Amino acid sequence: MLIIPTYNEHDNIAVLVGRIRKAAGSEPILFVDDNSPDGTASEIRRIQSADPDIHLLARPGKGGYGSACRDGIKKVLHENLADYVIQSDADLSHPPELLPRMIELLKTNPVVIGSRYVAGGGAENWDIRRRCLSFGANFYARWFTGVPVRDMTAGFVGYQTDVLRKIDLDAIRSEGYAFLMEMKFTLHRSGTRFCEFPIVFYEREAGKSKFSRKILYEGMRFPLKALGARISGA
Repeated sequence: MLIIPTYNEHDNIAVLVGRIRKAAGSEPILFVDDNSPDGTASEIRRIQSADPDIHLLARPGKGGYGSACRDGIKKVLHENLADYVIQSDADLSHPPELLPRMIELLKTNPVVIGSRYVAGGGAENWDIRRRCLSFGANFYARWFTGVPVRDMTAGFVGYQTDVLRKIDLDAIRSEGYAFLMEMKFTLHRSGTRFCEFPIVFYEREAGKSKFSRKILYEGMRFPLKALGARISGA
């Protein structure tokens, strides 16, 4: 099952669902929408009326990326909806065409990461500043957290539900890119093994990026917090 958080992604939903259906057939999709003012939830419901494998968790306000992912994962776990979940973005930056590859890898790997920083991976339509920022952020996160993952800020991630049941999701409070790092850090400390495979990340073409200074600063703070936990043994 895919978990896709949304906020003001109306123009991407139909294209995204079409590409998922072409690549992965009737794979269930759970959208978690934060009361998008652009009518994203209405567009999801429109498509849902003809596709019973699309689900919508509509939240009353803008709770944020991390909490949307947590709520989606907890719904899947509590209702035993699937044996795995795949976290993906709604902005078409993650290639749905590689879902079959991820699903196959999840049969034998507890966590599978679509990575920009392994051989064959990369990013399209990024300027040199964006490339340096992303590469530096990942090096920084990997160094301080000690997690043996090349792409610490990857958001195209699949988890077997058994490994998710072993961690306390409510204890993971980060939002934005820090949530992606905190999930990997928490799973690594629980002894979980990771598998990375290459993807090409595409910059969004429709809608606005949710990146902000708050997300940036949180992303800078979490690796330091993780280092403190490693040193103290907490």
